[in-house]
Amino acid sequence: MKKIEAVVRTIKIHDIQHELLEIGIPTFSIYQVQITGIHQGHEGLRNKTSDYIPKLKIEILCADKDEEKVINTIQKSGQSGEKGDGVIFSYDINKLVKIRTAETGDEALQ
Repeated sequence: MKKIEAVVRTIKIHDIQHELLEIGIPTFSIYQVQITGIHQGHEGLRNKTSDYIPKLKIEILCADKDEEKVINTIQKSGQSGEKGDGVIFSYDINKLVKIRTAETGDEALQ
């Protein structure tokens, strides 16, 4: 089982949501986040800090077999071609238990 996290542009969330639904991922969590850091300025210098930039963080739990499909879907539907489109992370999940039913593993994803 995998946990996929993506930090994406806020304007791309509806495209991402639509495409995830198309591949059978109807449920995920979204959080408002802000990023900052040192970015290359117009003069090519890497000493300009940016203000806080609003983004959205998506968290998805999926079966191992769906990992690449989910990552590719987020990458393609979240892409604008400009700097700052975001990043995607994937983690292994050791255990998942549904509180109400005590289902575990892939059955708990349903």
